[in-house]
Amino acid sequence: MSANMQGMDTEHGREVGQSMGSQAGQVSGMVAGISAMIQGLNWQGSDRQHFESDWHGSFAPQANNAAETLEQQGRILCVHADRQDAVSS
Repeated sequence: MSANMQGMDTEHGREVGQSMGSQAGQVSGMVAGISAMIQGLNWQGSDRQHFESDWHGSFAPQANNAAETLEQQGRILCVHADRQDAVSS
């Protein structure tokens, strides 16, 4: 890459975008796995109810939203790389 280059190193941009999508999938998978573990937890009482309420009502949705956003941003980065290539050729 030239020191005078303007724009994006599109190959690397696509690699980063694809990695973002892959990492987003891992986050979603972890949330699903943790949710399953919580369901299987032998725990009775109001503390469990509060914990599950926090997990399912707040944390898990926020983590899944973050994963979605990460995946979307990865796709957007790939689109920018495609546009950069189109303009540069």
